[in-house]
Amino acid sequence: MPIRPIDLQTLLMQMTQVGRDQAIEKDGPALQSSIQGAVAQKKEIESKDAVRRPEEPKDGPGAVKERGGRSHFHEGKSGEEDAEGEEGDKPQDEVVRDPSLGNRVDLSG
Repeated sequence: MPIRPIDLQTLLMQMTQVGRDQAIEKDGPALQSSIQGAVAQKKEIESKDAVRRPEEPKDGPGAVKERGGRSHFHEGKSGEEDAEGEEGDKPQDEVVRDPSLGNRVDLSG
């Protein structure tokens, strides 16, 4: 198939566009990798500035556990009170709380 003059004229007019397209194709992967590098660097900076939770110790002493029941301060009581406490454990006093108590303030004086 022979090349006609009109084809040459059309090709010459599009040469600048062809050059731009080739430059974009050539620089595309480098540009994309630089964008990904910038995103990775931004994430790294944010992770350094972020507040982290403390790590749980893998070994070493365990957490302190609170004991229920009597404390060490009650050891000095007399034997009668200890015997009483062992025989019949007294139920704890029931605490009744009023939800409206303490919510209103009298400003009249």
